[in-house]
Amino acid sequence: MPERGAGFAFLGAMHLPRLARTFAAITLLWLSLPCPASAQESPQRSIRAAQLTSWQFWWQFNQHRFLNLRQVVHNCQPIETQDDIWISPPRRVDPVALVPTDKEIHDSVLPALKRELESSTQRHHVSACMLAMAKIGQDHKDFALLDIFTPRLRSKHQQVRETAALAMGLAGIANQKALEQLVALSLDTPAGQELTGGPVRHRTRTFALYGLGLYANVHADTPTQRRALKTFRKVLEDKQLRDRNLKIAAIHGMGLLSFDRDDAAATALLDEALDSLRRYYTRRTGPGTQLVQSHCPTAITDLIHRDHPRRDEFMRVFVADITGTHKQRTMPDLARSCTLALGQLGHVPERPSPPDNLDMKCGELLRANAASHADDQTRFFSLMALGQIGGWRNESYLLDILDGDDATARPWAALALGVQAFSRHKARADANEGPQRELEIGEALARQFDNARQPELISALAIALGLTRHDDAGDAMEQRLLANLANEEQASYLALGLGLMGYRTSIETIREAMKSAETRPYLLFRSAIALALLGDRSAPERLHKSIGFADTPLAIHAAQREALGLVGDRRSITPLIYELRERDGFRSTLTAAALGNVACKGKLPWHARISANFNYRAAVETLTNLHSGVLDLR
Repeated sequence: MPERGAGFAFLGAMHLPRLARTFAAITLLWLSLPCPASAQESPQRSIRAAQLTSWQFWWQFNQHRFLNLRQVVHNCQPIETQDDIWISPPRRVDPVALVPTDKEIHDSVLPALKRELESSTQRHHVSACMLAMAKIGQDHKDFALLDIFTPRLRSKHQQVRETAALAMGLAGIANQKALEQLVALSLDTPAGQELTGGPVRHRTRTFALYGLGLYANVHADTPTQRRALKTFRKVLEDKQLRDRNLKIAAIHGMGLLSFDRDDAAATALLDEALDSLRRYYTRRTGPGTQLVQSHCPTAITDLIHRDHPRRDEFMRVFVADITGTHKQRTMPDLARSCTLALGQLGHVPERPSPPDNLDMKCGELLRANAASHADDQTRFFSLMALGQIGGWRNESYLLDILDGDDATARPWAALALGVQAFSRHKARADANEGPQRELEIGEALARQFDNARQPELISALAIALGLTRHDDAGDAMEQRLLANLANEEQASYLALGLGLMGYRTSIETIREAMKSAETRPYLLFRSAIALALLGDRSAPERLHKSIGFADTPLAIHAAQREALGLVGDRRSITPLIYELRERDGFRSTLTAAALGNVACKGKLPWHARISANFNYRAAVETLTNLHSGVLDLR
């Protein structure tokens, strides 16, 4: 089962009890995805639902914009590295030289991936190589990526067919032929059937819709947006089409569209997309369709932001569903998605504000739901929405929750405060203002950290302190990391929190933690990320040298390759290509994925465009189910 996802594939190699204690509990999310579509939950599913309310799920899907690893790895600060981490002295390296060059990509990476692709018949390996080439997103002088992907639409393996459809859009190479083929596949037209050698299966159509959305995301010209929108609307508004995977893919595809607000034609298309999403969302339907509808609010917020003229219109729609104005719309995921959407649309109300001020009402509703909503997930999403909106009222409320006795809400309050402080730091940086410490939030988090005893709370506080950059807590976090290396989840989040905090004096401690993680993939993975965040460029070398042996457990090898894909630089290319040639089976598949990630053209992992701020509790099998969804591909 875990072989499908070349990213966090090591999750499947862990034992189930451990999954419940660590962030590998994400597996339980994927295993229980059919649960939301059912009105009645078995006791076993109810237990899983309780585990799904953990803050780690939200962090797992949203972490990339906070880590921003590509920018960190390719920054312009001089760094120290060494050729042999065990015996060579450090040497200074120009960081610009760490960015993979076009020459390396064209002379080494693309040919190596093409060679692997053509020499293998193993569907996981073929899919990983195609996806790696798509992430690079460049044609080679001797071959075009579209010509590599198109023939594999006729593969006997469904996995290969759907990956080829996704890769055509993910590559993002300006090509009218690619656009037309994605449309044909999405709509199952005669042209699409010719590409696949018969009727286009629903899973292939679904992946083509996601590919079309990714293609339109990077090509903002009006003709492309119009063509893509017409396709998404045709799928979404087809009342004879019942497949929820296709409908949800069309909704997410609309959310990926890119409109130039200074262009009148593009603005008209944006309104057309918003109208289509609103009509579908407000239809009176049963619970099955409400699961699909619950993806509309977050897609709408992907298209508009706090400054859009139609913001108030949609906020009122979402508030109505949270408050239960329409009694027949009882699906919990509607309230969950609307809550997440309000976190993206709400403003901090000015002081003084009239009682009927929409932002004031929004804040009051979120605080009330955080305190007493019947659905725990809506409660916790309300806390996160308050942190994303910010403001003194919301901050004061979150501090009260953090200091309260609700053990399930306190980790969420901590993370929400960290997100609020991070947003303020980023706003000041974007405005070219000097840094300013978030002392009230930082000191409150640090006090709680000193007294915390539960690993889940300690882990959430570590991430929150890192986001707040409250380095006064650095020593305490480092000491607790050293004293609790045996607790893998807690130790891994402590290391990551130190990295987010920029606490450079902890580099040696994190190196020791990484060195000790020979059988602990999560500690290995997060320690490598922490070192990269701290500017220590020895992490890729350590990953290559310390555990790159044939007898390395698969879970460790997967964690190593996932980490290399995120923190690796041009120095990783040659050893990865060597391992790609030398290794067989799933290890080679992981290596191909890592190679594509190192040479990836994007600033963030490609899947972050889909996973950020979406309601993962309403996911379906083609979106994420551990091994065969779009978000399971790395």
